[in-house]
Amino acid sequence: MTFDRRRYGKDNYTYLLAAGGDAALVDPGDPDAALALAAAHGVRPRWILHTHGHADHTGGTAAVARALGARVLGHGGDAERFRPDVDLAGRAEVALGALALRVHPVPGHTPGSVLLEWEGRLLTGDTLFWAGCGNCRHGGDPARLAESFLGPIARLDGALEVHPGHDYAAPNLAFALALEPDGAAARARLAEVEAAHAAGREPAPGTLAGERAVNPFLRLDAPGVAAAVARADPAAAAAGPVRRFVALRALRDRA
Repeated sequence: MTFDRRRYGKDNYTYLLAAGGDAALVDPGDPDAALALAAAHGVRPRWILHTHGHADHTGGTAAVARALGARVLGHGGDAERFRPDVDLAGRAEVALGALALRVHPVPGHTPGSVLLEWEGRLLTGDTLFWAGCGNCRHGGDPARLAESFLGPIARLDGALEVHPGHDYAAPNLAFALALEPDGAAARARLAEVEAAHAAGREPAPGTLAGERAVNPFLRLDAPGVAAAVARADPAAAAAGPVRRFVALRALRDRA
């Protein structure tokens, strides 16, 4: 069983899943990076999976699919951005040879965003980042994103490793610490991330339980987070969690 990632551009990740002679690439935004990742492990992926349809994640799909003869899977909610061969809408699971994945729809960053769960790992695209969440500036809806965080994401097993589509950990953790300056878990995680970057290594993924200890978007009721929302948008602070999440996302957009 193989799981690996490769950075491309400034901070994007593409992922490789392989087991039992079968392999898939996730979010091959850069074709050279994706094909090199597969070649490094001596596999020929037959499938391409997408967490969502933004071009920095799908830009290499056509070239990779041609090179490998691979089929493309993604949620039809993002069909105006890319055309999957297999629509993941309405599918809780997908079997790709020896690869069996669970599919969690999480609309918000885009209408067709999904989380992909495989062997204790959660590939989160641009929905859930280390210590943050995706913005909604490019076809997204912050209220739907809030509902995804408060619903399906809140119900997921805390032991799952979190593997996002970008490494935004350092600025996200700085924002988290601005809200909760005494956050020991966030401070420790930031030190870990900065040490990895300084050594030229990728940060370790961390778990969803770890995210619940540092990520403001999973900590709406934490005193520091709640106080920051109240200062920025008093009406939101008196409203329900969706409104408070939206206000927090707006605060992060201005940070």
